[in-house]
Amino acid sequence: MELVPQLIVSGIAAGSLYALVAIGLVLIYKATDIVNFAQGESVTVGAYMGWLCITQFRLPYFVAVVLVLAGSALVGMIVERVAYRPLLKSPPFTVILATLAVGLIIKNAIRLVWQDTPRTISGVFSAEPIEIGSVLITPERLAIMFTVALVVALLVLFFRFSKLGKAMRATAQSQEAASLMGISVPGIFSKTWALGSALGGLAGVLIAPLVGINTELGAVLVPGFVAAVVGGFTSIPGAIVGGILVGVLENLGGVFISSSFKQVVPFVVLITVLMVLPTGLFGKPLRKAV
Repeated sequence: MELVPQLIVSGIAAGSLYALVAIGLVLIYKATDIVNFAQGESVTVGAYMGWLCITQFRLPYFVAVVLVLAGSALVGMIVERVAYRPLLKSPPFTVILATLAVGLIIKNAIRLVWQDTPRTISGVFSAEPIEIGSVLITPERLAIMFTVALVVALLVLFFRFSKLGKAMRATAQSQEAASLMGISVPGIFSKTWALGSALGGLAGVLIAPLVGINTELGAVLVPGFVAAVVGGFTSIPGAIVGGILVGVLENLGGVFISSSFKQVVPFVVLITVLMVLPTGLFGKPLRKAV
């Protein structure tokens, strides 16, 4: 039981990254009603962009982060234009398959260029743990939690006070009403995909110093997707709570049950929550006029 506080803190750090991926999924889904299964590859793209900027171009870490955000946003806009907009009037399932296909294309394109050789980058913060009470935590993990908290705060301000943020909220509530108000719905779609992919890229450059860089980083989509579903899939606070819940329970299950059980935990959490709350922790039931 002495390990529990340590496991919870480490789980919150991992869950913060899951929450970042989940928020990207939620933003795109709220605006377009489409689940972007290429979101995991946004994480991979962000990690490789960070590696290029830091190790090949010798750029400062924070400059690299800005470039990763811009580059990932561009990738998101391209995915929206290639995989979503031409299929705008197609059934949602068709578009979902298209995003899945684009994710596989991105993954294999990266593999074609850099093969499967693992790569590493050094974070700007020390990897030496510091002691806070009875808990050991590295400055890197503290920085991740702080960064995610800062991103969430900035998103709140963006959606509440900026013109573009309000337009995104209006489009998420009703595409038809937003169009009648003079909002360019296709333009909002493009910007929303850019924002969601930028969050994925940020998760990639944050996670890279901890676990290294390889073409399988996109697997973080699974706990991120579970976090979004557990949170309700239309709620940013729900995505945050879901991500942290999955991260903490992964750690606890990996230690107290079995290390191999850790990969199963997200699905156990998903099934358990949906059995009790079919719409997730913060989701609202859909009501359709008959």
